[in-house]
Amino acid sequence: MRSLITTALLSLTLHVQAAEPLRIAVAANLLPVMERIAHDYQQHGGQPVQLAGGSSGAFFEQIRRGAPFDLFFSADAERPQQLADAGIGQDAQSYACGRLALWTPRHSPDLNALPAGKLAIAQPDTAPYGKAALQALERSGQLQAVQPRLVYAQDIGQAYQFVSSGNAPAGLVALSQLRASQVPSGQYAVLAYTLYRPLLQKRILLATGTRAALAEDFLQFFDAQQSTLKNAGYILPGETGCAAE
Repeated sequence: MRSLITTALLSLTLHVQAAEPLRIAVAANLLPVMERIAHDYQQHGGQPVQLAGGSSGAFFEQIRRGAPFDLFFSADAERPQQLADAGIGQDAQSYACGRLALWTPRHSPDLNALPAGKLAIAQPDTAPYGKAALQALERSGQLQAVQPRLVYAQDIGQAYQFVSSGNAPAGLVALSQLRASQVPSGQYAVLAYTLYRPLLQKRILLATGTRAALAEDFLQFFDAQQSTLKNAGYILPGETGCAAE
């Protein structure tokens, strides 16, 4: 009898866990792609998924303070690895490298001939794409000239909004955002990946107990979506421009 009760309680626990959505923290550059992948996952019988998009630095601090995320897809490799090294989560693995693009909706996109006015980039202290943007400006010799005109967004998603709203005539944004929004290719130029350190992106499993198995099920589905990531503008680990770790 005790065995039957234990089995019933375990089954009830798993049912309750499965009824709760997976909570996934997603770097802003990946959010449009992740929304599509999460939708397909649920269409294929996966459990509900709750996505939160934002800057990797902000998520990193929230997770360190105990935010209840099951998975974290970062825009860099360092933060997931730091969490794993601190015993917060496990299985930190690379999943893609992002690419930067100069977006100038009303001008010819040329990093050496930027339009007058503001240039939007993500906040370098918390957003890896912002850090990469500064590197690209410095290596191209443009940083000193444009620094007074830089406007800093809290993440790459807001940098995109600054340009799309017309508040900034130009911005350094994620190629994945432009692809997701089907922005005409004549409005942007993909920056050479030699202008910035590879935007190697890692994810980490944060869930524990029975929720870990549910999170791993989503990871298996995500890892099978390599063609989706490539079509969105990402480089896969091991390909040119994305050194595997």
